[in-house]
Amino acid sequence: MDEFYRPGEVLPAPAAYAVMAEATIRTQEGTRFVLCFTGDEPAGLGCFAVLRPGRDLKGLIFVKDLFVRAERRGQGLGRSMMRFIAGFALEQGISRIDLATDVANEGARKLYEELGGVVRPAVYFSFPENALKELAR
Repeated sequence: MDEFYRPGEVLPAPAAYAVMAEATIRTQEGTRFVLCFTGDEPAGLGCFAVLRPGRDLKGLIFVKDLFVRAERRGQGLGRSMMRFIAGFALEQGISRIDLATDVANEGARKLYEELGGVVRPAVYFSFPENALKELAR
């Protein structure tokens, strides 16, 4: 895969790929949650996953959901959760965070741009349940 996406680049040795795969399986990387409270009240939730291999075998974090209750928005909670996720990524040697948001979600787009997120044009596919049933047939 790296040879296809990175033609002409010096790639890690084959043994490095085996080490990455073994570590991923051993640590059971997968879904993680960030819970945000104000006092005893739940105020926000982040859900992300560690995905590998990623560029240079460092992997990436895909943020599936980052949600702050409407009455708590504008208080920096989303920013705090993203900072936590970024710190987690760096501690784990992960080199990138990816996420998607609806075009119409101006608040989220503004937040991610303020945090230094880069818009990368892409075609995003979704397979809703009816498409899954057809595909799985």
